[in-house]
Amino acid sequence: MAKGDSDSYRRAALFVDFENVYIGLRNSSPEAAAAFATDPGRWVRWMEQDLGPFRVDDDEVPRVLLRRICYLEPSHSGKFRSYFTRAGFRVVDCPSLTSMGKNSADIHMVLDILDTLTHPTRFDDFVVLSTDADFTPVFMRLREHDRTSAMLVSGPTAAALQSVCDFAIPDIMFIEEALGLSPSQTGRDHVRTPVPQPRTTPAVVVDSDSVRIRLETAVRQLVAQASTPVDLASAAHHVRKVVGREATINWAGAGGFKQFVAAIQSDTLVLEPRHPGWLFDPARHELVQPAGVPEIAERVNRVVGAPLIGTDAYQALFQSIADEGRADPALPQAQAEEVIREACGRRGQAATRSAIHFVLIGLKYSGVDWRDARHDAASLASEFAGNVLRLTVNVRMELSEMERAAVRAWIQGEH
Repeated sequence: MAKGDSDSYRRAALFVDFENVYIGLRNSSPEAAAAFATDPGRWVRWMEQDLGPFRVDDDEVPRVLLRRICYLEPSHSGKFRSYFTRAGFRVVDCPSLTSMGKNSADIHMVLDILDTLTHPTRFDDFVVLSTDADFTPVFMRLREHDRTSAMLVSGPTAAALQSVCDFAIPDIMFIEEALGLSPSQTGRDHVRTPVPQPRTTPAVVVDSDSVRIRLETAVRQLVAQASTPVDLASAAHHVRKVVGREATINWAGAGGFKQFVAAIQSDTLVLEPRHPGWLFDPARHELVQPAGVPEIAERVNRVVGAPLIGTDAYQALFQSIADEGRADPALPQAQAEEVIREACGRRGQAATRSAIHFVLIGLKYSGVDWRDARHDAASLASEFAGNVLRLTVNVRMELSEMERAAVRAWIQGEH
C-alpha cells in the first residue's frame, strides 16, 4: 500500500502460542486442531478481512497483519513449521524447559509484544492467540499506549480478559468462522466453508435506506434469537458477517455501531452502555441476573465468568452431561456440547454453547473426566462448584463462608 494510504488500513501484529492453542483445540475437536495447524493462511485472511474492528466504534477499514510470529516447541510441533513460514510467519523455537513440557513461549511473546510497541512502524492492533490469562498485564500495558487488542479466550480465561482486551475471540467463533468448521459436525464429517475472497469496497452506497433496513433487521433478529443479552462487540461482528463489511462502513450514516443501535431502540431492543455494552430484550432477558439467582452469583459471574444461569438450569445441565453428553465417548467435545445443549432444552432449561463449554473446561481443569460414568450429576456439580470457588481464590476475590456456601447452593442445588 502506498505511504499516503496510512489511514486507510490498520497495522496489526499477530503472536501465536502454537502449543497452547493447538492442545486446547485438540481437546475440543481434533479436526479444528488440524485445520489451525495446517492452514494458517485461512484464519489469517479471516482476521484481516472478516473479523472487523476490535472496538465497536472504530472505523471500518481493512486490517493488515504486518508482523506475524509463531512460537512452537520444535521437537513436538516442528512438522507444522512449514505451514506457518509459507503463510508469512516468523517461527520462534521454544524448546521445553522442564520435564512437564513447559516452554518459554509466553516470555518470548511478552518481550516481542513490548518490542513491537516501540517499533518505528506504529502498530494499531495486537492479536494474541493464546488462552493463557497470564497475559493480563501485557494487555493493560497495550491499553495504556492506546493500542487495540484481541485474544483467543476459552472457559475461565474469558472473564479475566474481557475487561483488559478490546475483543475476546471465543474459541467457538474461531472454530466456526476462522477455521470454517461446523461445530455440530466436527469429526469425521466436518464441513469446510469457502475461503473468503477479498472484498472491493464501493465508493458510494446507493440505497442508504435499504442498507439501514438490512442492518436493523440483522440486529433485531440477533437479539430476538439470543437467550441472553448480547455484548456490543459480538453483535457488531455478527451484523458485519450477515450484512457485509461494505454496508457497515459508516453504519447507515450513524458513524458507529453504538450510535446506530441507540437510534433504533424500542420496547424489544434496549442498549445498556455499561462496559462492554449490551443489547437485550427486557421482556426476555435478565441483564443483571436471572430470577432466583443469589446476588453473590452476579459478582462471581462478573469476576470469574461462571455462567449466570439459575440453579434449575445448572441441575439440568449436569444431568444432561451425565446422561446424553457421554453416551458416545468417541464424540468430539464440540459435537458433545451440541448434544448437551439439546438435552437441556428437552428438560425445559436453556443453556448456551458458551455456558456448556465453560463448565466442561472447568471440570477438565479440576482433573475430572466428565465422560467417566463414575461421576454422576451431583458429583459433577460439586466438582464444578469447587472449580469456581478456586477461581475466586486465584483472583483474590474474598468471600465469606456464607457466600461460599451460597455459591455451592446456587450451582449444586440444595442436597
